[in-house]
Amino acid sequence: MFIKYRNRQKEAVIRPKLMWTLLIIFIYMLGRMMPVTTVEMNQALLHSLESKQLLNSLASVTGAQLSNVTLFSLGLSPWMTTMILWRFFTVFGMLKELTTVQLHRYRMLLTLVIAVIQAVGLTVGAKFVVLEFFGSYGPAVAQWGTVLLLVTGAVVLSWLGNINGQKGFGGMMIIVVVNMIISFQQNLINYFKQNTFTGQELAIRAILFIIVLVFLIHLTVILYRGEYRIPIKRIGINNAFNDTSYLPIRVTPAGAMPFMYGMTLMMLPPYIISILLHYLPNNGILIFLATTIGITKLPGAILYLTLLYILAIGFAYYNYDSYDIAKNMRNNGDFIEGIKPGQATKEFIHNKVKLLSQFGAIMVVLIGGGPVLIAVIQNSGGGNISIAMLISNAYIITTLILAVVEQVNTLQNWKKYRNLI
Repeated sequence: MFIKYRNRQKEAVIRPKLMWTLLIIFIYMLGRMMPVTTVEMNQALLHSLESKQLLNSLASVTGAQLSNVTLFSLGLSPWMTTMILWRFFTVFGMLKELTTVQLHRYRMLLTLVIAVIQAVGLTVGAKFVVLEFFGSYGPAVAQWGTVLLLVTGAVVLSWLGNINGQKGFGGMMIIVVVNMIISFQQNLINYFKQNTFTGQELAIRAILFIIVLVFLIHLTVILYRGEYRIPIKRIGINNAFNDTSYLPIRVTPAGAMPFMYGMTLMMLPPYIISILLHYLPNNGILIFLATTIGITKLPGAILYLTLLYILAIGFAYYNYDSYDIAKNMRNNGDFIEGIKPGQATKEFIHNKVKLLSQFGAIMVVLIGGGPVLIAVIQNSGGGNISIAMLISNAYIITTLILAVVEQVNTLQNWKKYRNLI
């Protein structure tokens, strides 16, 4: 009996991964509750850039927490910002001459620099507990000690995400899913606390919210699983499956990435401006930027929509690189009927991706930016904009959960096959 149990444990695939994921979620939740005791939070921490609740809505897509300073307050924001900048460097061929070790070293260095900027921006307006460190003491020592703790937390969180990618489900994104679910719940609670409703109004709003949420989840599933299929011929396959082979391209090629990285980029300017305003409090340009680029203002909302559109196009081409696809097809002996392998195939795939990327970008802007823009035009304030952003948050959560479900299904199918040796 013991031998059979041990053999079943060895063959188990999903259970160990699930345990690793639950362990990492537990560590993340523990880190979210560990306050950095060197700093006292106050409402002027980010000046007049955004309300705390709204910044938390933006920060939720990175696993960050701004309602108070904890070990994991920065979340995955430094890592996600680095990935965007790194892709920019890669596209323009700035890193071709570097080795793999050098690339990893420079990427980590860039992550640390961004983490320091965000940590300083988060704490620049805070009051610090006076500490003594090797004979030195004062607010500066406490501030840089706080920055060190926040940067360390961000690095540890990135490491945990990598571990989850190797041994668990969902990779880095499982941290985002957990934090967004918590933020989703808190925003709903805050909305109903800050507004007074009669019993009938409360029931109507609750029913309306459930209907919209169910519709949005259904729409997300359709967009996530919907794909355009290009029939292909495989020289290496000579059976009935050859007629059913195809190249799939999702109708929303970028997925939920534009929302996540768009919110991440929207958080970076407030951090930088808060640092500059601390040292240049009377600078007119900085004051103007601080009061206009926030997502509660029309220029900030338009900037957010523009970012969503650009990122949707960029991630579509990143996920479906026509050059790489055409090259792999030619190397494997695959071809599209009526299209010559090589440059002609590349242009054909590029045109399809271009068309679908535009459709995907429009859907991203409508789902993610439309409600925010309407709330800003109506002067609804930060609270209602946070509710408007719940729509994009629900889209992100559903998309990421669907990705995890696909990963589990793949492992379940893998278990059906016997080892050849």
